[in-house]
Amino acid sequence: MKNKIIVWVVVCALMGLDLAPSALAQTSQVGPSGPASAQVPQFLEFSLKVVKQMESATFNPAISPFNQGVDVSASPSFDFGNLSPVYDTNPASPTYGQFLFMRGRYFYYVLMIASTSGRRYKITEKGQQLVGPSGALMPNEAVFLVPEYQWQDLLGGVIQGAPPGSAFLGPVVAATSTTGTTEQLVYQSDNSGLGRIVRAIVAISGPLAGDTKPSNWSLGINGTSGQGTKQTFASWKPVTPDQVSGAYSGTITFTLTLN
Repeated sequence: MKNKIIVWVVVCALMGLDLAPSALAQTSQVGPSGPASAQVPQFLEFSLKVVKQMESATFNPAISPFNQGVDVSASPSFDFGNLSPVYDTNPASPTYGQFLFMRGRYFYYVLMIASTSGRRYKITEKGQQLVGPSGALMPNEAVFLVPEYQWQDLLGGVIQGAPPGSAFLGPVVAATSTTGTTEQLVYQSDNSGLGRIVRAIVAISGPLAGDTKPSNWSLGINGTSGQGTKQTFASWKPVTPDQVSGAYSGTITFTLTLN
């Protein structure tokens, strides 16, 4: 009789343990846990600085400068090559057949992205006037700088769109100066300091007959492909056949500055 009672008590105890299982069941458990941290370095550099040499005679304005020309970025040199005369070839023009300007065999596209850790910046250019035989000078206004921004350039595989906020381009100006210290604005960011693909054209060239804008522009300046309209260069001066012959040399420099 005692054995039966003991067995019954054990069974009842086990049954009692199984009466409310959901009240004690565990539904989650904390795994590895700890603080998270990272250190972001501060940048002030050109994360893109490509210099493309273009053939003036064969440059296709409908093709992106990223996809044509010769990349001379490894050892940048702004060698415009032999200058040759350009004539008015438009039969309807009042200056048909007349000399317009001397043009370099080559001109250059400089393609840049600034990385500044979100700080306001500007990109500028300065150049030393080209000096030739016996101190002969190339007119500063014959070597020009054309800032350019294309909305449809791809930044990280995505169309970069319009310049951020109040960011803007500088005007078309002479790329060289007598002292070599004149800073010309290429691009001014807004306060966000966001990096964008900025283009700059450097050329010895000129406008075609009846025009006041440099002939080296690529297409897509207006609408969704570019910013604003093509800019004129009122102070432009041509290299004429009266220019002293020989080799000329100077310097071209682009600079990134926080401001």
